[in-house]
Amino acid sequence: MPFVLILVGFVFLLYVISRFMQQSKSEKLNRLFRYGFAVILGFLAFLITFRGNVAAGGILGLLSFLSAQGSLWRFMVGGPPKKMANRGGAPARGTSMTRDEALDILGLSGNPAQAEIKEAHHKMMVKMHPDQGGSDYFASKLNQARDILL
Repeated sequence: MPFVLILVGFVFLLYVISRFMQQSKSEKLNRLFRYGFAVILGFLAFLITFRGNVAAGGILGLLSFLSAQGSLWRFMVGGPPKKMANRGGAPARGTSMTRDEALDILGLSGNPAQAEIKEAHHKMMVKMHPDQGGSDYFASKLNQARDILL
């Protein structure tokens, strides 16, 4: 029973510290909390493992490692990562792009001619095509920018 209370206390402490870290803009303070909590969890993992509870010590050791790495805090602050709307990486339907965004994506400015738009699109697509190691997402954004400007 005491281990359950200690675990509940640590979960609550994790939550409070993660909310504090979310509001803090200081990277030094965040790093101090991360490493400090990692040291405390590591010490407790050692003590609990030494007393014979290897499973609880292993879990605390894992939490200590995740705290030092920072992924524990990212999970506590932001929750699990949001799933993509579609798995192909392409932008969801209905997302709109402004003319200025399209110009920025193609590296153009002002009021480019149709030939300039096609040339800029071709040049960027050669570099960023999925077959050349680029992403489907960026290729679809290039096509969307070309369509908007043409």
